[in-house]
Amino acid sequence: MTWVSPEDEVAMRLVAARLKASHPEADAATVDALVVGAYDELRDAKVRTFVPILTERRARARLELPPSDTRPAPES
Repeated sequence: MTWVSPEDEVAMRLVAARLKASHPEADAATVDALVVGAYDELRDAKVRTFVPILTERRARARLELPPSDTRPAPES
């Protein structure tokens, strides 16, 4: 992952924990990778306040795609 502030790191760990709890069938490494990928897409956001919730929404959307669906997740 790119450089992450301590606040963002804590937020991303919480996002990953919530997703793992709501999707126990998902592989933990997959959830972590989805969170990192979603965070990386938002790394240049000027307003940092909403990065954690947007990261969670993007990762959740990708996690809930059918396994054979390779389309990008819808924008939040």
